[in-house]
Amino acid sequence: MSKAGHRSFALFAHVTWHTSRRAHSVRRTDVATVTRALLESAARNSVHVLAQAVMAEHVHVLVSFRPDLSLMPFIRDAKSESARRVNATAPHRLTWARGYFAGSVSHSHIPTVRAYIARQHLRHPDSVPA
Repeated sequence: MSKAGHRSFALFAHVTWHTSRRAHSVRRTDVATVTRALLESAARNSVHVLAQAVMAEHVHVLVSFRPDLSLMPFIRDAKSESARRVNATAPHRLTWARGYFAGSVSHSHIPTVRAYIARQHLRHPDSVPA
């Protein structure tokens, strides 16, 4: 019989952060760069992105993560790397505000949160990156 322990977990969080002073700093041309930086940051920090929406002044991310890890390194990395990449190529400046919101999501509510994130462009038409 194997002496390897059994590990199973299902931890999910809805994470949001916004731009400095809620300025509409994320342009349409920046969305792919921000998304790529976010997904690569997730991979580096052992976080799995289930859904994301990048708006002109805020970001929504639904993630799953291991119980032995904090979300803070992922969030810090995603914010700093996305701003660095956008600022290296864009004539405007992207600056994220300090802080973030992270709320736990039960497994049964994942479809609802996914749908909520997918509807961000409809809920906030004035925040769609231009």
